Amino acid sequence: MAAIIQVAVGIIFVFILLSIVVTEVNSLIARATKMRAKTLRSTINAVIEDPVIRAKVYTHPLIQLVKADPIAPTQRISRHEAEKIANSSIGSVDYIEANTFVDVVLNTIKAESDQQLFGALLNVIDGMPAGAERRGLRVMVNRIVSTGEGMTELRNSLRYVQDRRYRSALTDIVNQIDEEVSLLGLEPTTNVSLMAGIRQIENPNLRHALSTVMAGADSMEVARSNLETWFNNSMQRASAAYAGKMKNLSICVALFFALALNIDTLHIGRALWEDPALREEISSEASYTAQSGDLQSQRGENATDNELRASRADDGSTLEDAIGTGANVAHQLQDIQDLNLPIGWSFQNVSELADEGRALSDPNNLWNYFPENNPDGWLGLLAAKFFGIAATVIAAAQGAPFWFGIVNRILRR
Repeated sequence: MAAIIQVAVGIIFVFILLSIVVTEVNSLIARATKMRAKTLRSTINAVIEDPVIRAKVYTHPLIQLVKADPIAPTQRISRHEAEKIANSSIGSVDYIEANTFVDVVLNTIKAESDQQLFGALLNVIDGMPAGAERRGLRVMVNRIVSTGEGMTELRNSLRYVQDRRYRSALTDIVNQIDEEVSLLGLEPTTNVSLMAGIRQIENPNLRHALSTVMAGADSMEVARSNLETWFNNSMQRASAAYAGKMKNLSICVALFFALALNIDTLHIGRALWEDPALREEISSEASYTAQSGDLQSQRGENATDNELRASRADDGSTLEDAIGTGANVAHQLQDIQDLNLPIGWSFQNVSELADEGRALSDPNNLWNYFPENNPDGWLGLLAAKFFGIAATVIAAAQGAPFWFGIVNRILRR
């Protein structure tokens, strides 16, 4: 293997080890600060601007984004109470499936209008004698509530209700529903309950957004599809925002370790170039590690992805996970130290050494960076150190998979 390739493989190996450390620390920070859940909540805050609906969605048993008691869809609460509930402590959920979100939002929006439009109808049906007739009417109404379809069939079926009193009462209620639907400016064949619920939303921005999303939805199935697409688009933007946060966090964490451990890409490259034995040892270890797949599998088991994903954390295992992640970080840092590369800082007065000129050029000795100690060389050392550390930070922030791909391509040549 050519010397330049060995140097490149050795440097990339350091990048891989440091990248894994950065990823593990990111995982710790993200879990400790509940970064995903907070990103999810801020995204839904922007999607659902009405505080009352938002509070009901957040506390729904299928969502549980905040730690608060569930609020029934038809329960009346003030905007102040809703804001307080929606801003409660984050729960253990940091991802919501699109179909779950759609079900909860539709149920929340429709609940009150369902009761207003069809409550009286269901009450009359439930008062009818038990039998096939009552069951059939109940099924029809449930179908209208769940799918928005079947009003014409229900109206036609009422002609055949045997008891004249029930037939008259049900017909009057259906006519009243038609009148209410007409007053809302809706077509009787549309998702009247859903559209009525949207019309009752107090927040104008959410009302307009949902009206736009539901425009042209002539069935509940289409309405669900439109709402799911709307939610997925919002989650894509949230994932991009989260990835940006994690990238910035990676840079900060990489900067911390690069400075604390003095992992200087330029100095490491120079050391590998000038020491054939060290170069051979590091490149061999890097080749073996890359081909064995140990680091790849470890990274896959413990890393936190830089995007929102399905996850429901178990509060009871948080401490155990943190301890395990901390142990992995310590292990990787020890692997970096065991490479015997020029990593780490020292502080030594070299003014009385015999080879003072050479000692003053040591970039690992903090003593050399003080102008009064090294008036002719401190600025050059500082500039080289800046670029060396910056290269390390930028490289480590790319992530271990990026460097695994590069080193594998190099080794296959």
